[in-house]
Amino acid sequence: MSESIQKKISVIMPARNEEGNISRAYDEVTAAFATIPQYDYEVIVVDNASRDGTEARVKELCERDRRWKYVRFSRDFGGEASITVGMRVMSGDAAITVFSDLQDPPERIPDFVRKWEQGYDVVYGVIDDRSDRHWLRGLAARAAYRIIRYYSDINIPSDAGDFRLLDRRVVDGFNRLNERERYVRGLVHWVGFTAHPLSYSRRPRQWGKSKAPWWWCFQFALNAITSFSTKPLKMFAVFGMGVVMFSIVLSAYYAATYVFNIDNPPRGIPTILVLLLWNLGIMSLGIGILGEYIGNIYKETKRRPLCVIDRAVNLDVKAVQEALAGIA
Repeated sequence: MSESIQKKISVIMPARNEEGNISRAYDEVTAAFATIPQYDYEVIVVDNASRDGTEARVKELCERDRRWKYVRFSRDFGGEASITVGMRVMSGDAAITVFSDLQDPPERIPDFVRKWEQGYDVVYGVIDDRSDRHWLRGLAARAAYRIIRYYSDINIPSDAGDFRLLDRRVVDGFNRLNERERYVRGLVHWVGFTAHPLSYSRRPRQWGKSKAPWWWCFQFALNAITSFSTKPLKMFAVFGMGVVMFSIVLSAYYAATYVFNIDNPPRGIPTILVLLLWNLGIMSLGIGILGEYIGNIYKETKRRPLCVIDRAVNLDVKAVQEALAGIA
C-alpha cells in the first residue's frame, strides 16, 4: 500500500442549530473526498449545545458512516472552543475546518489538499467575494480584518477566515497553546511553518440564521486585537502625551493673551468645558482598553476548562476529556 493511501484528513465541523444543513454537509463532504480517493478521512462534528434537531441528524450519520464522529458541549462555548476540541481529538495527518453552515464550500477541499501536497503546512482560505453578506456588513468585515492585521504583532492575513488546512505538525504546535481567550486564526499563524493562501467565494446561507450578530463580531475583533498586540496600550500612552503637549501649548497661549492684553481673547468657560469633555473621553477610552487586558488576565488566572463535554458518538468521552487536559 502506498504512503498516500495511508494518509488521513480530519474535517473539523463546528455546529450550532444547523439541522437543515447537516444532511447537505454529509453529501458535499462525501462528494469532495470522492475526488481524492487516495485519502482516508474523518469528520468531527463539534456541537455547541444545539437546541434543534442537529444532534439527532448527526447521530444518524454517525450510525450510517463510522467516519463521522460527534462531540456535544454542555452549553455553547463558542466556535473557537469547537475548533480547539476538534484539533485535540483528531487522528488525521492534516486538519481542515469547515463550518456546518456550508458558506465555506466543501467542494474546495481537494484544492486545499493539493496545495498541502506541494509542501505547504498551512493552506488558508482568503475570501475574495462576500456575496453571503449585506454590503455594509461585508465592508465592516474587511475593515475589521485590516485593523486586526495592523495592530497584530504577527502577520495575520487580511480576509482569511477559518476555512483552512493544517498539517499535523501545525496541529501539534497549536495544541501546545493553553490560553483560554483564543483567536484561532491568529494562533495558527503564530505557530508558524510555511503558509499559502487559497482564494474562494463565500456562499449565501441556504438554511438557518447567522450565529454572529453585530455585537458578537465587535467582541470577536476586540479579542483578536488584545490577544496578539499591546499596541492599543502604547498608542493610548502616545495619545496621552500628545494631549499633554497640546495642553501646555494652549496654556502658554492663554497666558500670552493675558500678559500682552491681546484683543478678543477666547471665552474661557466653553474652552474649559470642551477640554474637560476631551479629558473625560480620553480617560474613559484608556480605562476601557486597559480593562480589556486586565479582563483577559482575570480569565486566564481562573484556569477554568475551555469547555465541558456532555457526550460523544464514535469517540470515547473519557479520551476526549484527557485530550483536553492540557487546557483544563
